[in-house]
Amino acid sequence: MSKIQFSVYEFMSIVGHMDEGLKGQKAAPGSVYHEWIDQWNDLDKKSEALGPMERADLLFDGKVTINAITSDHLKEVISVVDAIYKMNEQMVEDEDPDADEEDVSMWRNRLRELNGVLASFGA
Repeated sequence: MSKIQFSVYEFMSIVGHMDEGLKGQKAAPGSVYHEWIDQWNDLDKKSEALGPMERADLLFDGKVTINAITSDHLKEVISVVDAIYKMNEQMVEDEDPDADEEDVSMWRNRLRELNGVLASFGA
């Protein structure tokens, strides 16, 4: 088990991506989604109640610390982060008006960090 930290934005993006991918289905038993969805819902409600500046502060300055994550859950998170990274990279390639090079860089760096944590598991 290892400890990891995300910005609130990263955490919300990861769980949101998982939630969208479920398309109304239930997450697989043992999925990290089951561990994180309640916190995601709480943060979503909290952020919706804030004004724009306070919401931005929460998303980008706030942190979510996962005190213990198993290698299986970490692999699942890495898979989601990889998908988000590739999606953002494709948006830049497609010259999508919502594309942002900084997002590509952020997700690439996060992917490297998480793979480093996974390597520390010996996996």
